[in-house]
Amino acid sequence: MAIDNKLRKIPHMHWITVLALFLALAALWGSTANSSGIFITPIQESLNATRPQMVIATTLKGVGNIGGAFLCAFLLKRVPVIQVIRLAAILLSASVFAMSYIQNLFHYYLIVMIQTVLTCIGTYIPMSIVIQNWFEKNTSMAIGVAFMGSGLGGIVYNYLGGIWIPTVGWRRTLFLFGIITLVSLFLTLFVITRATPYHLNLRPFGASDNLESEQLQKELTGMEVKDALRNVRFWFFITAIFLVTLSTNALFNNMSPHLIDLGYSLQQAAQVSAAFMLFLMFGKPVLGYVFEFMGLKIASVISTLAVTLALLSSIFAGNAYFLWPLAIGSGVGLSFSSIAFPAFSKHLFGQKNYASFASILQISAGLATLLGPIITSLLYNYSKSYISTYVLALIYTVLTILIWLFVLPKRGHEPF
Repeated sequence: MAIDNKLRKIPHMHWITVLALFLALAALWGSTANSSGIFITPIQESLNATRPQMVIATTLKGVGNIGGAFLCAFLLKRVPVIQVIRLAAILLSASVFAMSYIQNLFHYYLIVMIQTVLTCIGTYIPMSIVIQNWFEKNTSMAIGVAFMGSGLGGIVYNYLGGIWIPTVGWRRTLFLFGIITLVSLFLTLFVITRATPYHLNLRPFGASDNLESEQLQKELTGMEVKDALRNVRFWFFITAIFLVTLSTNALFNNMSPHLIDLGYSLQQAAQVSAAFMLFLMFGKPVLGYVFEFMGLKIASVISTLAVTLALLSSIFAGNAYFLWPLAIGSGVGLSFSSIAFPAFSKHLFGQKNYASFASILQISAGLATLLGPIITSLLYNYSKSYISTYVLALIYTVLTILIWLFVLPKRGHEPF
């Protein structure tokens, strides 16, 4: 209560909450998924593993995404949202410490899967609920700003790992990551963040005078999952989520090896990846603005066109002029899922079953994450190039845009 009394006196507490979630996501994603790449080679050498054995972890992440989405929907129906976030944060911090003690591939696979499940449970879906509680207006923009944190975390933790791994080893680096993450999450999620502004006797940002009746009505409205499953347009919509995720995963997973295959040095490929992460970080608030002020249809088409630009640039990346369009298109396009899923769940299906629909979208994306590496591997073994993967992904984006135009409502015509 003493902390709450101090917090309610702080000006702009709505945006302070966004900042807290921004920093929490930086710690959660930076210490796990977004820095995992720099640990692959040292862990592989330490465990005497092969690269194909290490790649299995990518498939397990797809399984973890699907399982985590199911668990997220289950928990959010039974446990207060802030408790879900805090529990996942504690367990994720513990998993970072645990990764520093692994002794075999089974331990590695297990922790990678656990981390993927926990990031699904405790990050984007429940945090988007908290932001929607705090913001009546500019919700997508606030989500975009908060979700920038995952990109910043990737930059900071990769930078620290690049310094610490050669000097103190990967195990001590992960232990240090665990300490930084634990302290960051305690300050942001336990000290600052509250599930709703009402905990501090505040009102949502942009709330109208008749907020109470509007809030009651909003909580009571929303589509039932069983009704959506009977709707053909819903299945087209889910198919579009699946296809666009196949396209974005093709970009994200294969960017550096593709550039190296084309003759770029490891350093040059890393510079392009760093530029991509930078545009990914700033692409989220930009895309949030587009969703907020241009509507679901236009925003989805724009983001998918950005993916298309990145795929075309990847095909012609042998010419260095295409590297900047590759980085920009990838950054904006790969911002799609974290910004679009909350917007879709809220405006297409309503607040009543928000967590269930957000989880269904995540499951569809998880299936694409599971299947994508298999398709890429088969095509690469046949052609010895990633270009065939990108050509196929271009077909996905064209089909996705057609579906967006068919199933998504114009701005102002959203059901909720």
